[in-house]
Amino acid sequence: MSMCLREGSYKNCNRFKKVCKRFRVKRGENLLTIRPYSKMDYYSLTNLIRKYRSGTATPQELYLLENWWHQAQRDTSALDNLPPEERQLLKDHMFAETQRLITLLAKPATRWYHSVIYRSAAAVTFVAVVGALLYWSSHRMNTLHALPGEHLCITLPDSTHITLNGNTTLRYPANWDAHSTREVWIDGEAFFEVQHTASHQKFIVHTSHDLDVEVLGTKFNLRSREQTAEVMLAEGKVKLAMANSVTAPVYLNPGEVATVAGAIVSKRAAEQKTYTSWINNKLIFNRTPLRDIALRLHDTYGLNITFADTTLAQRELSGEIASATAGDILYAIAETFSLTVTRNDTEVTIDIPKTN
Repeated sequence: MSMCLREGSYKNCNRFKKVCKRFRVKRGENLLTIRPYSKMDYYSLTNLIRKYRSGTATPQELYLLENWWHQAQRDTSALDNLPPEERQLLKDHMFAETQRLITLLAKPATRWYHSVIYRSAAAVTFVAVVGALLYWSSHRMNTLHALPGEHLCITLPDSTHITLNGNTTLRYPANWDAHSTREVWIDGEAFFEVQHTASHQKFIVHTSHDLDVEVLGTKFNLRSREQTAEVMLAEGKVKLAMANSVTAPVYLNPGEVATVAGAIVSKRAAEQKTYTSWINNKLIFNRTPLRDIALRLHDTYGLNITFADTTLAQRELSGEIASATAGDILYAIAETFSLTVTRNDTEVTIDIPKTN
């Protein structure tokens, strides 16, 4: 909630002075912007809870904390973007704390003891729930997913552009902080065009392979699939480091690709368009084994490829496929090698034609 009052009309009003005691007042050019403490920042609220728990909170601070709590009960927007599993985790946390306190109340005790326990239970539950809400509010994530065969274009609050390839998930903080390190999490394949900021903020991409890609402003393709992770740099410079590793980071220059094998990051020169042509709905193959193409079809389009003859997986395909749909790729394989491709939903079998 935010209210604006013209400075001349209320500054001498007794009611306005009382309001100022309950609200933070920010003076503008011609207006007073008043923001309730119920929308206080994370650190102010944390400090109030700390005082509350230590018994040093003043009556005014207790009032502010109570006011925040009542508003939090009415406003559940902090939970709006929580995935179902995180909502359940929060509920489980609150339920476990409540059950612990109920167990305390079940013990025989005097009326005086029960009174103290009830008040303590309410206080501890209040602090636990507020703490949990604060944590989830400050750690909420936006999650975007590109379906198999789909391309999804995203612009982050800092104007960074990201194109997700099929079957790819991107997560980034809902409470985007314009003054701290920019961080996103990727599972799949994406092309990044990272916007450089005036304050030279770092931009870090985290992958499921514990590979962290750190940049300031650059363009690169990142593929982080179940089997491996690789980074192809198009422009600028990036630093690659394994999380919780003491090994030296690897720096990439344009035209280089890095691959993760276990905890080892290696790099080599490569042709950029082979890794980035998918953005323009094209795929370029250069003596690419069919087993690798089958893996791409699985990762990007959700297809399960079976070779009736295992030697077929070793055949190599070269060329460019213009529209690069799953059907186009399968058709190219069939026509190039004179093979039979049988598809049943997501199950695909590649075989040598039967002769009469």
